[in-house]
Amino acid sequence: MKINPGLLCAKLSCMAMLLAGCHEYGQKVDEAVEMQTLPVTEITMKDTTLHHNYVADVEAVRNVELRARVQGFLEKMYVDEGQEVKKGQLLFRINDEEYRAEMAKAKANLSSAIAEAKAVQLEVGRVKMLVDKKVISDTELEVVKARLNAVNAKIEEAKWAESNAAVRLSYTSIRSPFDGTIDRIPLKAGSLIDHGTLLTMVSDVKEVYTYFNVSESEYLEYVKSRMP
Repeated sequence: MKINPGLLCAKLSCMAMLLAGCHEYGQKVDEAVEMQTLPVTEITMKDTTLHHNYVADVEAVRNVELRARVQGFLEKMYVDEGQEVKKGQLLFRINDEEYRAEMAKAKANLSSAIAEAKAVQLEVGRVKMLVDKKVISDTELEVVKARLNAVNAKIEEAKWAESNAAVRLSYTSIRSPFDGTIDRIPLKAGSLIDHGTLLTMVSDVKEVYTYFNVSESEYLEYVKSRMP
């Protein structure tokens, strides 16, 4: 078998070039692998809180309706809607002429009853002196004492009437029961109001309650998460 020296040299030359190319490509691949940096994330365990959004109604902890306790014309308004007020602050005034007249009449009746009682008391003393002297019988003294008891009862009745008139007069001034904010005022000055008419509402918004609907499944899930 004869081998062509020229062909053999050409084949050897091609193989040498192929090996040199492969070696160079391998070096480039190694360099690329060595230079590439990949991010690494460490997985950790922790609690996760899930949030849910709900449509809710917000109401004040204290929310009081102010209603008129006497009848009359709304004479004066000292506050406006949305205004912050203090406990005991004067908010409204109802015309009090009628109730001042009642108060004056009650005081007059009380003074009259007290004066009558004093007169009867003097008569009791006079009759008692006559009974002691045997001028008149004991029956007369008993009659005068009965009159005195009746007058004393009239005094108590007059005192109650005066106290009731004073209370009704005080109802013409409507004051705030606590620190809060004035709600809507549906009436205007000069309006005729009756017993029980709603004047406004006072709300203490320093603390509030929030009301919202939760499904049964969400509630059970919440209760389960709170169990030890």
